[in-house]
Amino acid sequence: MFNNIRKLFLVATALLLTGCTGSKNIQDLTYIVSIGLDYNEEDELYTAYLQGLNFANVAKQEGTKPTEPVPTYVGSASGKTLNMAVRNLYKATRPSLFFGHTKTLVISKNVIKYKYKEVLEDVGRNRSLRPNLLLYTTDESMEEIFKLNGLFQYPPVYTVLLTEETAEALQDDIGATSLMNFLREYYEPMGTAFIPNISIDKKSWQTDQPYPVLYLNGYSLFHQSQFKGDLPSQPSIIVDWLLTKKNQIDYPLFINDELVSTFKLLTKEPKIKYKKEKGDFSTFSLEVSVKAELIEKLRDASYIEVKSALEKSLENEIRKVYNIGLDKQVDLLNVGEKWYRYHPQKFRKLEEQPSFYLTDNSLDDVKVKVDITHFNAYRYEHESME
Repeated sequence: MFNNIRKLFLVATALLLTGCTGSKNIQDLTYIVSIGLDYNEEDELYTAYLQGLNFANVAKQEGTKPTEPVPTYVGSASGKTLNMAVRNLYKATRPSLFFGHTKTLVISKNVIKYKYKEVLEDVGRNRSLRPNLLLYTTDESMEEIFKLNGLFQYPPVYTVLLTEETAEALQDDIGATSLMNFLREYYEPMGTAFIPNISIDKKSWQTDQPYPVLYLNGYSLFHQSQFKGDLPSQPSIIVDWLLTKKNQIDYPLFINDELVSTFKLLTKEPKIKYKKEKGDFSTFSLEVSVKAELIEKLRDASYIEVKSALEKSLENEIRKVYNIGLDKQVDLLNVGEKWYRYHPQKFRKLEEQPSFYLTDNSLDDVKVKVDITHFNAYRYEHESME
């Protein structure tokens, strides 16, 4: 009896294994890890760029690295629609294209300028693209971006284009945005949606010649499903620092135009307190709690003076970001996104107004509280400490 059961088990196992005979070997596929989209307004043509890696690009072998760089292949084709452009690459590709590991979508500024609504709707409906796809914009050459390797000739999977955020905090950088998170913010009636801009740095690293690398240099801004322009790198870093829990920034403190010290700063998302109405939208105040680590002490100053100056400097930085948003008619601090959920009737009335809901008087107050948690062996007089 036992032998009969054992034979049946072996037969069943063999039948299950035969189901894998139609699958392809890993080396017999062209892995598409990034898709780039461009648009030519004169010809009314889309161009799709595919970044293809083979097994040698993707695999990481312990303790070894190829002695010669493995080439990265970039395919491109044009068409009247995005699907037609991508389909035109199928007939010119062997081994077959495989999109199961696609991690990144890069959209050119021409797409943003002329066709961003159509492209975002098409991408959002495409079931073959994962919702956690990383999303970027660029005004660089798509081919050049896709051909760049990481440092030490490591393959493109080690560049910022394909590297997802980890649990570790970012340092003076801009975080990646997934397609799912962007579309959720993009369709919100209030608040701002952000797409990081990816660029090429040709100066920071060199071997026997300049060694270009990829980096994030700002945000493309969308408000109420409308493109509102770009935000430069430095205010983008401040916005990212305020609205996420991961980003840390190095911050120089000046007193009377003289550099006094530098800090590493970490903060939580600001607390927003809405106040009485002045018009259709509430005035509001921000409360920001900051953990600071003293990195360098360059000039003598009391603890109270340094702490007070740091709080005032950060308050000015936040107001500066708010005013940049006013100029661009965007809500960089996302105060409207929280407000409309708790005031549905007032929001419906506000929708009827053509003007932007934030004004110079909307931000009533900014309170920054700094807690210096580490002094790195620098000393202050005891009587100057709180």
